[in-house]
Parts: sequence; C-alpha cells; structure tokens
Amino acid sequence: MVKTDKARLTIGTREEFLYRRLAIQTALKRAQVGATYSKSGKGQKRKLKAVERLRKAESNYVSHRLHVYSRRLIDFCIKHQAGTLILLNHEDKAGIAKEEMFVLRNWSYYDLMSKIKYKAEKAGIELIID
Repeated sequence: MVKTDKARLTIGTREEFLYRRLAIQTALKRAQVGATYSKSGKGQKRKLKAVERLRKAESNYVSHRLHVYSRRLIDFCIKHQAGTLILLNHEDKAGIAKEEMFVLRNWSYYDLMSKIKYKAEKAGIELIID
C-alpha cells in the first residue's frame, strides 16, 4: 500500500500473487512425478522438458509481477510528484519472513526492493528504507 496526503493506492495482494505461484509449483510437482512414467529413450532432456518449462514459468511469473508492482509504485509517485519514497516496517517484514519458511520460500522481497531502488533512481526519486 502506498499513501500520499490526498491519495492512496493498493498494489497487488498476497492472495493474487500466491495463488498463481502455488498453482505453478503444484503443476511442477505433477510434471516431476509424471516424468517418471513418461516414455523412455531419446534422452533425459526430452523426458524432463515439461519440468524445465514450468521452472522457467514460475521464475518468469515472479519477475514479471515484481516489475509490475514496482512500476505501479513509481508511476504513482511520479503522478503525485513525490520526491521521496519512504518504505516503512522493513525490519518487521524481514523478521516475519525468516520465522515462516512458507513465506520465505514464496516471497521475493529482496528482488522487489532492488527493482524499486533501480526505478526510483531512474525517475529521480529519493528512496528511504526505514
């Protein structure tokens, strides 16, 4: 969530992000089990083609969503002429992620922070992490 004096914007939800990511992970597990029973011969690469495709699908999905979230945040700041972006509760969120393995495994917080930093620098917005 991002707020200014007059405006407020919610960028994505945990459910929306996790729903698709967990669906891809489940499909990956099914493909791994199915690869055991697929036709042999002609190489291991052909046999595991579906597994590799789904590994790339999850990675691409996460990267794309993080780009979308960071872009929406920076566009909001530009639209409302914000010169400084302050990220609050950084320590609390990192602590929560370390306690729960499910959150840590499915949360790409560092990658999101790096994308926000890059785009904020490019737009000339000062970034303060608190």
